[in-house]
Amino acid sequence: MKLLMDTNVIIHLEDAREVMTHFSDLQRKCQEHGVDIFVHEASLEDIRRDKDEKRRNVTLSKIKKFRQLKGVHVPADAELAALYGKLTKPNDVCDAKMLYSVGAGVVDVFVTEDDGIHRRAKAAGLSDQVLTVADALTWIRYLYEPEQVFLPSVQAVKAYGVNFEDKIFAELASDYGGFDVWVAKCKKEHRDCWMIMDGKKIAGIVIRKDEGAVAAGTKHGGPKILKICTFKVSEDYRGQKLGEQLLKQILWFAQRNRYDLTYLTVFEKQEALIRLIEEYGFERTLTRPNGELVFEKPIGHGALAIAAGQSVLATDRKNYPRFADVNSVRKFVVPIRPGYHAKLFPEVTAPPAGTGNPPGGKPGNTIKKVYICHAPTEQMRPGDLLFFYMTKSSTYGAQSITSIGVVESVRRTSDVAELRRWTAKRSVFSDAELAGWVQANRALKVIDFLLIGHLEPTVSLAALTHEGIMVSWPQSITLLSPVAYSRLKPFLNLGFNV
Repeated sequence: MKLLMDTNVIIHLEDAREVMTHFSDLQRKCQEHGVDIFVHEASLEDIRRDKDEKRRNVTLSKIKKFRQLKGVHVPADAELAALYGKLTKPNDVCDAKMLYSVGAGVVDVFVTEDDGIHRRAKAAGLSDQVLTVADALTWIRYLYEPEQVFLPSVQAVKAYGVNFEDKIFAELASDYGGFDVWVAKCKKEHRDCWMIMDGKKIAGIVIRKDEGAVAAGTKHGGPKILKICTFKVSEDYRGQKLGEQLLKQILWFAQRNRYDLTYLTVFEKQEALIRLIEEYGFERTLTRPNGELVFEKPIGHGALAIAAGQSVLATDRKNYPRFADVNSVRKFVVPIRPGYHAKLFPEVTAPPAGTGNPPGGKPGNTIKKVYICHAPTEQMRPGDLLFFYMTKSSTYGAQSITSIGVVESVRRTSDVAELRRWTAKRSVFSDAELAGWVQANRALKVIDFLLIGHLEPTVSLAALTHEGIMVSWPQSITLLSPVAYSRLKPFLNLGFNV
């Protein structure tokens, strides 16, 4: 395993305490598990261009202990620009060369806190292999120490039940004047919250309220507006996809409860949060006098059309959790065993008897997922729909369609190293489990998908056969005919029309 470290992370450790802590943990975990850390020779060239000799020497001394990635063939700058975007400065070329080493498979992942690099990676289809320090630490822990992984769930509470002395509120208090007054107002108004708890510590929190168009002052209007007053993940839990988990909670709630708009305000420094919400259709519309940026997402409820020049998948991402149901979109039933279903969709797996669910909500999970199988079908394309059918089970959803996803990509591999790279941000399996999937002379199909929702109630095999949707339980991935799908559609209660 080879990890490329952006020298900017190493250089600026003293400037960000939470990054420094995660970085130290990452270094230690990489050493424990035999993961090699490299710095790219191109970034050293960038450092040597610093005209401040003292600062240059200090910087070079910091990175001497890391192995250098030398002599990597890279194409001409014009080709790099075609792959990774406009290169206007020497450090842009350096960034592109590092991304090229990821795309070429020279390293498994690239670790950086640079927002510009993350955006270039996304545009180039490399975002799953370009991680923040916290992302990388979680990835290493999940690969090699799965029993240590924190398994979060979302709880619905009122603001008066929140411990506002928790560490998570320290940064919020410094960003906003009158924090104590605001807290008292939230409690008095009994504002609704979603929290992710780890014991008595708050790992993540959303505070929300309903608002009218006049009070919201947003670009987009509507009689029913959901304001996200607070959206925060604790620094101690960065990299564990809690932001994605909370965003899914927000968007599913807004969709099913027929809101017209949801919005939130952020500061420019909240780069990771901005990248996340932009990916799922939030757009920057306004700037407040205090420097806050307003991001809005209109919520539609009718059938979704494809805009001119836009792909089905891009349309689905922008309008998540709605999806486009046009003629070109194929529909597949995907059989899944209970054990894998529990890992992939823990939010709908029945809890042990007597434990119940958190008050007011179910355990939650992320949007982006990966399904791994040996199915031979080659018909699947981005934007197609997946209907997950759980096989025999003693608990929830036995022999029924439980969940829906939208295909992002489909790839094949017989290489465990490649499998690790492709699933770095999504996998629910340990390294040993991933290796167990690989079989000689039998390629794996790796299906990246977005989780759209879970059916309540599930659609049983008896209903599927009675309605003529299927003739028997699926033994492998099965393409649904247009007629069969038309009979399934009435069972899809997702908060929007398809």
